[in-house]
Amino acid sequence: MELGICMRDLPVQEVVRLGNFSEDHGYSSIYLPETGNRTPEGGLAGRSPWISLAAMFAATGHVGGAVGVAAAPFRSLPHLALSAATLNEQSDGRFSLGIGVSHREAAVRLGVPFPTSPLRWMEVACDELMGQARFGVTFGQGFPVLVGALGPKMVELGAARSDGLVLNWLTPQHAQETVALAHEIGRANGRTPRTVLYVRLSPYDALHTDAVNYDAMANYHQHFQRQGLTNPEDVVAGTCLQSDDVGHARQQLAAWAEAGIDLVCVYPHGLNQSEYESALAELTK
Repeated sequence: MELGICMRDLPVQEVVRLGNFSEDHGYSSIYLPETGNRTPEGGLAGRSPWISLAAMFAATGHVGGAVGVAAAPFRSLPHLALSAATLNEQSDGRFSLGIGVSHREAAVRLGVPFPTSPLRWMEVACDELMGQARFGVTFGQGFPVLVGALGPKMVELGAARSDGLVLNWLTPQHAQETVALAHEIGRANGRTPRTVLYVRLSPYDALHTDAVNYDAMANYHQHFQRQGLTNPEDVVAGTCLQSDDVGHARQQLAAWAEAGIDLVCVYPHGLNQSEYESALAELTK
């Protein structure tokens, strides 16, 4: 199993630093989600992962990078493919594109349409982007397309129609079940889907707050309920790593490796730069 890092909304220079840090400490990839949204006060927040990755690729030699995941319905698919191909060309094949349907709440705040049928929309998006990645764009061809998936229907869709899955908030047991389902569907469609899992590494209070906030969204609430995680305490215990005991966190990672996950992206949250660098360095010792 590979280890990567997921971070959100960092200044560009910190993403560049993180890329160099990753190459020095054995992390294979940096995944940056699209987080652009409107604040309750009406302003805009969320730095562009596309620009940050371009700067990181220019300053590094081998670490991979992904937009993971892009809020794909909020832009045209051809423009999404062109952006991905540009980064893949610049990085000499180190870029991956993760796509998701985002959330209805985010679409409402941004004032953009949300797909009437997210599954049907993702079918069309996968077919379009997979085709563009291989045959459509005239440069930067070959970038992998990964589907951000919570429920089993989206897992099946991603395994059948894309290069892999970006998963989130999974216990090792349900990670194993998800990997098995993805491989079964993938084999039936001539694919070997890659599985990427975000695992949070934070102080307990930050993890608990994050679990409460995600549980307030209907799709994540259902995701937790499917795993028998009925309260934030269970979510933290089953799906997260506590940064105040990195030695134990290192041992816990073995459970996701045994589940068959290909890449765990460790997601520090609630830590300043020196704290998350120290925790990440300790994790790979």
